[in-house]
Amino acid sequence: MLPTSTSFPAFSLRSLTVSACLVGLIAWVFFHAIGGATSRGEISSDSAANAGHAVVSTNRTRNHVSISQTRPFEEHLSPRVQQSLTTWRHFVASKFAGDQACATCHRAEYDAHQRSGHSRTLTLIPQSDLASELSQLKNYSDARRNQEFAFDATEDRFIVRDEANAPGVSVPVTWLLGSGMHAQTPIAVDEHTQTGVELRWSSFPSQEKIGVTPDHERFDDIQRGTIECFGRPLDGSDIRACLGCHSTVTSPPSLPILQSLVIANVGCERCHGPRQDHVSLAHQGFAEEAKPMMRYETAESYMDTCAACHRDETSVRADAKPHELARFQPYGITRSQCYLETPVNLTCSTCHDPHDTVSNDRSESIEQCQQCHGDNSHTDLRAFHKTVAVCTHEPDGGCIECHMPSVAWAEGISFRDHRIRIP
Repeated sequence: MLPTSTSFPAFSLRSLTVSACLVGLIAWVFFHAIGGATSRGEISSDSAANAGHAVVSTNRTRNHVSISQTRPFEEHLSPRVQQSLTTWRHFVASKFAGDQACATCHRAEYDAHQRSGHSRTLTLIPQSDLASELSQLKNYSDARRNQEFAFDATEDRFIVRDEANAPGVSVPVTWLLGSGMHAQTPIAVDEHTQTGVELRWSSFPSQEKIGVTPDHERFDDIQRGTIECFGRPLDGSDIRACLGCHSTVTSPPSLPILQSLVIANVGCERCHGPRQDHVSLAHQGFAEEAKPMMRYETAESYMDTCAACHRDETSVRADAKPHELARFQPYGITRSQCYLETPVNLTCSTCHDPHDTVSNDRSESIEQCQQCHGDNSHTDLRAFHKTVAVCTHEPDGGCIECHMPSVAWAEGISFRDHRIRIP
């Protein structure tokens, strides 16, 4: 057993935004009906990870690494849980159509989505280009800790080691989180213990480098021999939060976290709900008979969906600093006078195409500002204002740099502050 040295707070995210958020009450009713709750007692004690690799335990009193025997995990679940897994898989297979099914009728939206970060925000790391690059690199040195990580990749596994601080331990990395627009961070998930690790190092594609994972600077001090040598320990709720915001569907809390239950990336059905019925009826000419499960009839409902992962006041830490808050666009927008004073309200899609990658065309953004704040404002929106505000500093535009400044969050990563206000 390896001792712990640091206590880590639970990672804060908007509650209940992960797992089967798309199927909502259906999933909860469904699993209450079949009695699908999973407890530690329903996982046989001799279930274990692959021989010679780390099984990570990250409860709040102990963080240790142990080596276990080779056993397929699902074989050791109770018959009741195995039946629940079978039923859940059938449910997902029968209700979710997949992104490709949308392309036949919605080609423009599908192509736009393929350009967006949402379409590539969760990758099994052995299948990633990064795994190949790191296996050729062989090592990464963390100067802050005076620590060296060694990498080894095969066709279906990616392993990281730290022989100096955790001799004899190898951690199989599971997922790579992030589109690469800012960073990509790996996590290791151990299905047997339902715990994991957010790795200490991340990839920064725009900077063409490997570096310390953002926010891990506060974990510089570690005790040799603990799982913290590899990164930030994750419990089950942490893992569900990570996967929940980078996937279309994950397992509901009543079932164990399993790689096979994840539909990776934020696909069409993450925001539109399961659409297999819609697809089937569309082929018969009755597409409209399958009403969408998720509707966006108000600015608030739209914002709530985005805020589930991009965060609002319900999911940010009370002690978060201004530069940290700049990451959370819904949090900023809902505090903007533009949002509070406009009767029809701003929402994310006012400025962003929800299907496409973020546009860097400043003229498009400024045009949106001028809908209310310019001589060419639409009359229906101008009527809501006693006067039309025209910027005296930049009367011809240039709104973004002053009113939505770029705020540095981590080395080489900045975000536009979406709390629109007069500087």
